[in-house]
Amino acid sequence: MNDDEMTDELVRLLPRHISDESAAVLCDFLAELSMAADSHYLCQIRLYREESRSAIDPDQPWQSHGD
Repeated sequence: MNDDEMTDELVRLLPRHISDESAAVLCDFLAELSMAADSHYLCQIRLYREESRSAIDPDQPWQSHGD
């Protein structure tokens, strides 16, 4: 699934017709949830990104580790 397909899937989950106030409340909630998840999983995220970075061949950065 590419980024555009993922975005389309996520947009389909959102309610279509909501009030301006509901849209603001929903977006505020999602921002808070995102910040809470980032904070809660920060150590795991850093470890994953460090491991991913070390798997990149500097001579061929376009190649993924699994290729």
